[in-house]
Amino acid sequence: MPKIISIGNMKGGVGKTTTAIHLAQQLGRKGRTLLLDADDELQCSAVWREGDFDGWTFEAQPYRAYQPSDGADFEYVVIDTKGNEQGGDLLSLAQQSDLLLIPTKPDGLSATGLIRTLTPLVEGGISNYQVLIVANMGGRGEELRDALAEQEIPVLTTIVRHSTAVGDAAERRVPLEALKGNRYAKLLALEYASAAREVLAHV
Repeated sequence: MPKIISIGNMKGGVGKTTTAIHLAQQLGRKGRTLLLDADDELQCSAVWREGDFDGWTFEAQPYRAYQPSDGADFEYVVIDTKGNEQGGDLLSLAQQSDLLLIPTKPDGLSATGLIRTLTPLVEGGISNYQVLIVANMGGRGEELRDALAEQEIPVLTTIVRHSTAVGDAAERRVPLEALKGNRYAKLLALEYASAAREVLAHV
C-alpha cells in the first residue's frame, strides 16, 4: 500500500498546489509517486504537470479518476485537495491519510484560517498532521512556527520563503528547480526538498 499524503487547508490561496507539486517532485526521487488533483474545476496541479518539461519525477491524474487499486503500483500518493474544505472533510481526509500536510502563510488572515482548519482536527483527536509555513517574509514565519510549537501544534521546522518564482514556474509549467532567470527558484526548491525530508520522517 502506498503512503498517502494529503495537502489541505480550509482557506484557499495558501500555497496548497505549489506544495503538492513540489512535494510530489521530491518524493518521486524516492519512489514511484502519483499526484491526485481533487479540484474538479481548475485542475491546477494537473495542468502544471502537463508542461513539456521532461524532468518530472511523478505522474498526475484527476482524483475522480482514481481507484484505490491504482495506488498499488505507487510508493507515494499525494492528494492536492479541492480547497475550501469543511472541517468534517479534513477530519475524514486525515483519517484516510498517513499524513495531512497543512500549508499556511504567516499573515493574519491565513493564521485565522489555520485556526479554523486546526480546530476540528484537535477536537477530533487527530495527530497525523503537520503545518508547513510558506511564502515567508521577514521573520513572521519563524514567529508563527514558534507560536505553534509553544501550543504543541505539529509544525515542520522548514519554512519556505516568499518569491515570484512560484508564479513564474506555474506559468511555464516547470518545477522550481528547472526555472531559469530567477535566482530564488533553486533556493525554494531546496526548501521544498527539506520539507519533503521532514514529511518522510512522519510517514
